[in-house]
Amino acid sequence: MNGFKEIRKYLIHSSMHKLLKKIYFITFFYSLLFFNTIAYAIEVSSFQPEKRLEFNELFPQKICDDIYNNSNFGLAKKPEREIMLMNYINLKKLKVNETDSELTIYLDQRTYSYKEPKLDLIIFRSLSDDFSDQIQSITERIKKAGTKKIVVCEYDLATSLKDGKFFDFKMSFDNSLKVLTNENPQLQPKVLIYYDGTIEYVHFDEEIYYAVPEFDYRIYPFDSHQFRFSISSKIYEKLYFENSNKFKLLLDETKKNNYLNVSSPGWTVNRYISYAAVDSLTDAYSEYSKHSIKSDLIIERNWLPYLLKFIIPIIVITLLSYACLYISLSHGRATLLGTLLVSFVAFNFVLVGRIPELPYVTLLDWTILMGYLISVLSIIALCVESFYLTYYFKGSIKKKLSKVTIFFKIAFPIFYILLLLFGFQKFIYI
Repeated sequence: MNGFKEIRKYLIHSSMHKLLKKIYFITFFYSLLFFNTIAYAIEVSSFQPEKRLEFNELFPQKICDDIYNNSNFGLAKKPEREIMLMNYINLKKLKVNETDSELTIYLDQRTYSYKEPKLDLIIFRSLSDDFSDQIQSITERIKKAGTKKIVVCEYDLATSLKDGKFFDFKMSFDNSLKVLTNENPQLQPKVLIYYDGTIEYVHFDEEIYYAVPEFDYRIYPFDSHQFRFSISSKIYEKLYFENSNKFKLLLDETKKNNYLNVSSPGWTVNRYISYAAVDSLTDAYSEYSKHSIKSDLIIERNWLPYLLKFIIPIIVITLLSYACLYISLSHGRATLLGTLLVSFVAFNFVLVGRIPELPYVTLLDWTILMGYLISVLSIIALCVESFYLTYYFKGSIKKKLSKVTIFFKIAFPIFYILLLLFGFQKFIYI
């Protein structure tokens, strides 16, 4: 008997052990699937062109100092030859402050570069004066890389411009209120020197504020807005702008991804393009021109929350106000109408402050106004019916009152539809 119990215990423990092994295996298997899914999602959501430039100085500090000392490109007041600036802008976020009519754009990285033939010669001379094993090793690495587009030195941008080592293109954001940059010392603007003689100016983490007085809220909350910001130079001679290949690739991938990599809380980006532009300073015959990179944005409000939280409830309350005409006075019509009117007032208070005070009525204002009118007309109909039933409760008056009530029931929907058509014509065809 005891032997039978031992065998039974052994079988139970053996079964439990196998079951636990299966559970561990299944858990481990699905964990792998889960982590692989996460890794895959991270991989496909990151764009190669928008990755922040990471670099290390290839040359020793001695060589970089020698290149810096021999560079004097910033001493000239204007370019000595024609320069094509290749631009790159990584737009990461938009923020619309509707109360203050202000737009803020956040740039993760902004660069502009050009190739300087004289720098190529300076690099060659600096290397030819150094016959150390380290330089020979660097030369071999460059040959193996198969490209000269390699960062070899970096310098602080502000110091370089102050010392006149590199040309100051006097870049600025047109019509901006202010520009804020990251105060982290590691993210200060830099000048990068490439082995092929390219000079690149790099800016990190910029916030640019614009005043936008032309917000059009007539069809709010189904409104969309168009903005334009431009980056230009105050050098008007021998300078041209163009989008870099990396920037073109980023714009293409951003469009394919429906602009989802540009964060815009409360809004959907429907269009984002960037292009080189030329504007004459005075007239079409002026010999000086202003070159810039202009970016056009079209954003549309995320209207679904407004539809669910405000418009549909307001329409329902309006319909309930009309439905009160079918409720007798003894069944609490007055109380219900009063409650519905208070609901309209509450919705109006909630919406106050979401947008600035405007000299015109928006679509949402019109919807609330129509609800107010139907509610007030229903209360007037209630007062008329209550007055006649109280003081003139006779057979003939009762029949006339019945006809008046039927008139209200027919006239109110017609009046509401006419208001809708008028609003449609007023707000859609503008």
